[in-house]
Amino acid sequence: MTMAKLKRDKETSTAVQKIVLLLFGIGPILVMLWFLSSNGFFNPPGT
Repeated sequence: MTMAKLKRDKETSTAVQKIVLLLFGIGPILVMLWFLSSNGFFNPPGT
């Protein structure tokens, strides 16, 4: 019983770690890209 519980908790914690890594790893990059594109950073000069 306890081994199954430990295994399930370990799987849950790895899933949580992946979600946190995704949130804090890719999140800021997406926010930066959105901010730059909303300010016209990716538009060609002179338009």
